[in-house]
Amino acid sequence: MNDDSFTKKQMDYKVLLNAFGALSFLILFSCKNDHDVPPTFKTYLKTHTYAIGQSKMAITDVTRNRPLITEIWYPTKDTTKVNVTLDYPFKLPPTSKDAAFIANKFPLILISHGTGGNRINHSWLASELASNGYVVAAIDHYGNTYDNKIPENFVKAWDRPLDVSFTLDHILNNSKFKNIIDPSKIGVAGFSLGGYTTIALAGGEIDYEALSNFSKTDEGKNEFNTPEFGDVSKYMNPKIIEEGNTTFRHLKDNRITAFVAMAPAIGQGFVHEDQLSKINDSILIISAENDVRAPVKTNAGHYHKMIKKSRHIILPGKVGHYVFMNEAKLVLEKEAPFLFKDDATVNRRKIHNQVSKSALKFFENQFY
Repeated sequence: MNDDSFTKKQMDYKVLLNAFGALSFLILFSCKNDHDVPPTFKTYLKTHTYAIGQSKMAITDVTRNRPLITEIWYPTKDTTKVNVTLDYPFKLPPTSKDAAFIANKFPLILISHGTGGNRINHSWLASELASNGYVVAAIDHYGNTYDNKIPENFVKAWDRPLDVSFTLDHILNNSKFKNIIDPSKIGVAGFSLGGYTTIALAGGEIDYEALSNFSKTDEGKNEFNTPEFGDVSKYMNPKIIEEGNTTFRHLKDNRITAFVAMAPAIGQGFVHEDQLSKINDSILIISAENDVRAPVKTNAGHYHKMIKKSRHIILPGKVGHYVFMNEAKLVLEKEAPFLFKDDATVNRRKIHNQVSKSALKFFENQFY
């Protein structure tokens, strides 16, 4: 089954309602509710600089035997193509499939999804960045997506930064995209386990032994419990701990110089400041005060205390972990309220606008 063909009736909603990290649902159904009517390109361009082009790219890292499906959003003036987002169960602006490029070079932002999610999870952020003059590439982390689950890939966190670096290699050498990217302006944004991915690419070096020890605590058991495999810490065997702490310890990518971590997870794998001493670029950390999946104290707040060049924004009130996912259309919101229905005091769209503005300002300050 692929993400372009499955229906909502095929989903296991018990899994959806208990998922750890971000899940994505590309459920093809029509929704006629007036609140779900998307804006037209004409309306969207009244408030944004560019229309949005969207393309999909399938690449494979043969060395690690990892297929890496990548979605790319980019600035365009071409609104004549098929609107990709019409069939999504999310409230998103229109995008023009494989639209013509603008003859200019733009910064590139890579996006890393959360555990059990996929590359479409943060289309809201990708769209906002693209419409303001950025090329954005979001990657499916093989074995750790909603439709491709491999137990060991839920604890082998090193594969994710390597996925991003490999994809970056490919994009910068791709005849189709390299001419619209400024290689001196590259950033990354990630959510949940993708937030950790962001910090690893900045130079953070996790201690898998410390992470394993944390997984045995009450808080750790909560963070490591997944609907797919239960307590995934059982897959963190001595071999994985050894590989993570030696072979795959150094994952910093010097080409990336701007980092945004949204509700970053597995913070307790960092116990000594020297694990973060190689970070020499600024990191923007954004967290949700009512996050029970990746609590601020042991994750975002902990990272902020240990990373000297970090700024921490806490979204106040009853804002939870999954607010960083797309805003769902009404039918999906009713079917999976755990992921898509927020507390009555929380407006997900306003939160997205706030986070987008903060990210745009941060990237602008880093690149210009």
